Amino acid sequence: MSIVGGTLMIVGSLLTMIGGIGVIRFRDLMSRVHAAAKAPTLGLMLVALGAAIEIGTFDAAVALVLVVVLQLLTSPVATHVLARASYGQVE
Repeated sequence: MSIVGGTLMIVGSLLTMIGGIGVIRFRDLMSRVHAAAKAPTLGLMLVALGAAIEIGTFDAAVALVLVVVLQLLTSPVATHVLARASYGQVE
């Protein structure tokens, strides 16, 4: 099981890194917001799943599910607020 958990954590970390690179490399505001919202959310989900597999206890799995649920609830709202505040500021 450690190979599966480790692979999931590495893939999740790579997705989060790709999202960070997208924020730096993309030119358009909406493209940057999209990169900042989508890739890190999926990356966190994969890292949490890998950590739950690695740890292997029910308490850790419940805590990691709560982390993912909170991320899924707050990320769209935060991204929308950031995009709305930034939209009028960009030329």
